[in-house]
Amino acid sequence: MEDDSLLVAGQLQSYRVNPCEENLVNELWALQGRCDRKTAEGIAERARLPLKWIDTVPARNGEKGMDKLLAERGVLLLRNRTSPFIEQFGHPIGRCAKFYKLTAYNNCNFWCEYCYLYLTFRTNPVSTHFVNYEKMFKEIVTFDESDIPDSLRVLNLGELCDPLAVEHVTGFAEKLILFAAEHTTKTKLLFLTKGADVESLLHLAHGGKSIMSFSVNTDRVYRRLEHRTARPEARMTAARHLQKAGYEIRLRIDPIIIYEGWQKEYEDLVDAVFRHVTPARITLGEYRPSKGLVSHIESRFPGSPLLDITAMLINDGVKLRYPEKKRVAVFRAIIDKIKQHYPEMRISLCKENPAIWKQAGIDAGGLYCNCVG
Repeated sequence: MEDDSLLVAGQLQSYRVNPCEENLVNELWALQGRCDRKTAEGIAERARLPLKWIDTVPARNGEKGMDKLLAERGVLLLRNRTSPFIEQFGHPIGRCAKFYKLTAYNNCNFWCEYCYLYLTFRTNPVSTHFVNYEKMFKEIVTFDESDIPDSLRVLNLGELCDPLAVEHVTGFAEKLILFAAEHTTKTKLLFLTKGADVESLLHLAHGGKSIMSFSVNTDRVYRRLEHRTARPEARMTAARHLQKAGYEIRLRIDPIIIYEGWQKEYEDLVDAVFRHVTPARITLGEYRPSKGLVSHIESRFPGSPLLDITAMLINDGVKLRYPEKKRVAVFRAIIDKIKQHYPEMRISLCKENPAIWKQAGIDAGGLYCNCVG
């Protein structure tokens, strides 16, 4: 069997849990003395979940597999944020526009095996929601009044979390969308999600200030690697409903995994996308883990096929990537399929150098990336 079939060959322990049958969040924790009590109690009442007050932020745990995941992502910690909500992101080797991120959550309650947040929050791995909303709203107003290029007037909520994963628990996105619609003139919010729970957002007076971006992948990648997320078909259906409600829709096909039969399945994915929605832009990204991520995947998903896939990647700065020829071939195949449906579609590559853009047949100068205006 060829290397490209590693995803098929890998032995994967089953972690699939239907979000409709079991809640992503089973319990709420709140940090004593550093969490707005009224907001925490309101979230607990809304979600009908038990609320436990704790004295210190939970640190890393020594569990393995599902026990580790449940300890980290089966709860949601509520606390105030002391550092700025809005910060500028700078890629370590300059392969990305310096977009702005709005951190309403740290970490995520979904269980995607490839998630870089396992490494990012290795010392404080419990999913966290920051509830001092007034501080956040003041920063948004200040940002809206600042003198920055129009292309950077987007606040990305999806860099350190999935901002809609637990919307059914917190109701936060609804509050934020309405605030931005009423109190900003130049700023847009960007929500990036693998969820499909958007019912509460469909009838909001959003004023065109919120962009909804969905990360989608093939059914095979979803089934094997994206546990507890919404099905790709459900995400695309949610995108269609939001587009009808007047939201701008963007899509990410990311991370692209190379395996036996990848081309047909990614082309089928593109066909499915355009049956549901016409996005404003599409961003493509390959599987590109940081070098330190492997041990974190192994501790949570023993036997993951990603461990074999990672072994065939090559060094590229702080990242591991597929060899250049392979990823260019993948990008070109998917781009060609997209252009069959929509020749003028704005397409970008995530965190790739200009030479790869050129080989893939895209103008890097256009910079129609997911995270910018």
